[in-house]
Amino acid sequence: MQNWKTILTNFISLSGGELLSKGIAFITTIYLARVISPEGFGILGYTTAFVSYFLLFIDFGFDIISVKKIANNKSIISKYVNNIISFRILLASLIFLFLTLIIFLLNETLIIKFALLITGVNLFVQAFTTEFVFQATEKIKYLSIKVVAKNIIILVLVLFFVKTISDVLWVVGISVFANFIMNIWLLKIYHKYFESFKWLIDRKFLKALFSESFPLIISSFMISIYYNLDMVMLGNMKTQAEVGIYNTSYKIFLIGLIPLGVIVKIFLPALSKIKDSVKLKETLKKYGIMMFGAGIIISTFVFFTAKYSIEIIFGIEYTNAVIPLMILALNLLVISVNVYFGNPLTVWGKQKAYSIAITFGAIANIILNIILIPEYSYNGAALATLLSEVVVFVGVLILFNKHFKSITIQGK
Repeated sequence: MQNWKTILTNFISLSGGELLSKGIAFITTIYLARVISPEGFGILGYTTAFVSYFLLFIDFGFDIISVKKIANNKSIISKYVNNIISFRILLASLIFLFLTLIIFLLNETLIIKFALLITGVNLFVQAFTTEFVFQATEKIKYLSIKVVAKNIIILVLVLFFVKTISDVLWVVGISVFANFIMNIWLLKIYHKYFESFKWLIDRKFLKALFSESFPLIISSFMISIYYNLDMVMLGNMKTQAEVGIYNTSYKIFLIGLIPLGVIVKIFLPALSKIKDSVKLKETLKKYGIMMFGAGIIISTFVFFTAKYSIEIIFGIEYTNAVIPLMILALNLLVISVNVYFGNPLTVWGKQKAYSIAITFGAIANIILNIILIPEYSYNGAALATLLSEVVVFVGVLILFNKHFKSITIQGK
């Protein structure tokens, strides 16, 4: 069981890297928002959200399952890495072909189609990521180095190559390039500490892994619906300029999520290993203090500084993003609660139950987006996201209480 010193050390290490990384990325965002206009910024948000659904199938929930397994048994690292990367490369090839066909059939401008195609190259880049190994073995510093270095590369290249909205494709290509460079670097670090990657397709192993992770891909897809569908639907129902307005508020919202994601990374390996009910309750208490405390502080800060944040950072041109940001600030608080109750279910073998709660949230989000976006545009998109998260809250609370009792009884 982790003590407070270890928890805080890991939190500072990982969150420091994440915050530095996002800070650098935010400088890039500010520059782009002022240089490529709301329309260009909208194109970036739209293409990223669109391709995110295809990227989900590259992850396929394997990372969460692998963290759980490797955290309990370090000897299986190479088996998981070799099989997962090999399978993902094959999968990326098929999905990229499918994505290309869809892009060809889309009724979009040529620049948006090219942006989607370039972003799609990330399917291959993400195929050979080894982040799950470093998370499971708690070698957190390498993950921090990766995200910081990636965003430094992006910032430098964007400042050098991007001057007007006509350079929007450069932005997309630079992002893919930086991600590729840092995934190669992380793979080399993996070779140093563990062993070289070898092509391996163990059908029996992959079938078992697929069976265990399938509910997670469903829940991840549903999560992506109520995080990214609003951007996609705005792009199809409204203008790219309106997507750009919403994208600015969403960028600040994503920064608010960083500490919550860090807390999950710190506690998830421990929660997957603990069998003793007393130790489990103590760890959950620490997890709750960190998660709820962070949620309250971040949500309050973002809500009350929304107007100043938008106007100072992005300029008067983006003033309409204030209300969406205030709504998303409230969403940060709800998310902190949902993450506390929901994420432990994924390492307790309750992925199917978790996916049910997420599915209800996604369905609610689709319906709410259809109702709210035509009338309220980006404000409606933000409100749909908040309300769908509330739906998820009801589900994960019920499921957590149900399964936590059975787990603690077994651990006695």
